[in-house]
Amino acid sequence: MTGAGDVPPPISCALIEHRAGAQVQIEVRLRSESAQTGTYRLQVIKQGRSGQARINQESAFALDAGRSVRIDGPSLSMEPSASYRATLSVHANEITATCERTGPESSDTL
Repeated sequence: MTGAGDVPPPISCALIEHRAGAQVQIEVRLRSESAQTGTYRLQVIKQGRSGQARINQESAFALDAGRSVRIDGPSLSMEPSASYRATLSVHANEITATCERTGPESSDTL
């Protein structure tokens, strides 16, 4: 018998940070154990000495059963004191999943 904690979510999401110098790129990863189609909306807010920037990215996606999809998100130029918050909303059939990430990762200095 399988417990509720053993059942994977209908859709899982992750926001991943890639660094290259002062540039940060946000990557979206979506996965489902069943085939899914839907839409996603990624909002990134960057705050720094030069002010605030808001970036919105929205599109449709299709997932094959048991597979992941990778979506390139925006690239940000990050000055040393800058930070960002990324929020992802995924809608497929009757399912909604959300992910958040803040950064840059504190282990890395710009």
